Amino acid sequence: MKTVYLIRHGKASLEGSERERGLTDEGVEQAKQITEILKKLEPKIEKVYSSPLRRAILTIEPIAKYLNTEIKIIENLKEKVTGDVSGKNLNEQKQKMWNDFDSKLPGGESSNQATSRALSALELIKNDLDEGRCAAVQAHGTLIALILHHFKPSFGFDEWKNMTMPDIYKITFDSEDATVEHVGCKSIETFKIGEK
Repeated sequence: MKTVYLIRHGKASLEGSERERGLTDEGVEQAKQITEILKKLEPKIEKVYSSPLRRAILTIEPIAKYLNTEIKIIENLKEKVTGDVSGKNLNEQKQKMWNDFDSKLPGGESSNQATSRALSALELIKNDLDEGRCAAVQAHGTLIALILHHFKPSFGFDEWKNMTMPDIYKITFDSEDATVEHVGCKSIETFKIGEK
């Protein structure tokens, strides 16, 4: 049995490039609060992996420091590339993405493409974990939702919309079986995309 905690980052700044955007002051505080939750989870986290995007790294840094372990950066954990939404209703495009996993916008990825690279990242992590061990995996809302959908097909558009920022999900791998569980961030003031 191997366990992975999928963590959605805290509130991100809207300034800078997609890769370099950091966290707001609120996001920095959320990162500290996530660390307090992660410290108490069972099984205990031993390894830490992250998307290469700065807001993700800044969210997972406190737990990595607490564990005195390095953050292993995995390029394939970066967020799904939406593509060019100019002149389009973003919500409609997001819904379409959940209805048709092959649809994509110019310069963007389809849900199937993003799922495929996310699962290859997860496979790397699983192979890096010894039996009975546990990892924290820092990623992004849409990518995490696509991973969860893969293991639990009932997780769809409405569940994705109801994810909070930050958020935590647990996947337990038992040979070929995978169990998905929502851990959440009850002790943290979270928000949902689209809310103020």
